[in-house]
Amino acid sequence: MEDGTGADARPVMIVHGTLDRSDAFRRVADHLRNRPVLGYDRRGWGRSRALGGADVDHQVHVRDLRAALAELDVTPLVLGHSYGALVAMAAAAADPSCVAGIVAVEPPVRWLPWWPAEDPWEQAVRGAAEGGPEQAARAMLAEVLGPAGRLHVARARPSDLAADGTALIAEMTDPAVDVPSFDPVTFPVPTVVAAGSRSATHHRVVAQRLAELLPHGRFAEISGAGHASHVSHARELARLVEEIDVIEEQDR
Repeated sequence: MEDGTGADARPVMIVHGTLDRSDAFRRVADHLRNRPVLGYDRRGWGRSRALGGADVDHQVHVRDLRAALAELDVTPLVLGHSYGALVAMAAAAADPSCVAGIVAVEPPVRWLPWWPAEDPWEQAVRGAAEGGPEQAARAMLAEVLGPAGRLHVARARPSDLAADGTALIAEMTDPAVDVPSFDPVTFPVPTVVAAGSRSATHHRVVAQRLAELLPHGRFAEISGAGHASHVSHARELARLVEEIDVIEEQDR
């Protein structure tokens, strides 16, 4: 995905979450018309589906993002959603010079003490996975999107659901995600950690607690949004990107 025409505005790199792809952020890009908006499909998803596999873990996704950021002439802002937010923060911790600021939407920081030992979504996926990857994708879509998820499933091809389910299971069972990939207390990049007011309680609590730990962090609640705020509340998410750009300018 590439959009925006602002020659002088800082670009935005989008990192999508699990069971998603960069094109899902088109509505956000529409509200960021004054700046370049870049995105890519992570391995296992969308146009990069064929690049997925058993050897693709969290660290591979972090390396991919760092490589994409290194190709830019201007240090960008990064908008990361869910698993993509975790990737963004790990990449920034590895090389703070590659990121000017981050909007991290409900990152699944499973190694923080406020993350439950039994995440309901993980439970749903594990239980459904006994019926195969397709069933795992169906279960996750129902958990995240509710009635809209059932509509998506009804329209999707079983082969696509099976492929997405394979990548979904790999990401949700990846042991690398349980290992700390950054230190919140010393995290050097200005970060807005956001969560929808209608999201799962532990997603909201972890986002708020993480923001409190970050030296340059702030928590933002997206009123009325669930987990897929980039779809339902694109304008509000774009405003957070503009806000982190202002914070970064003030810190310089």
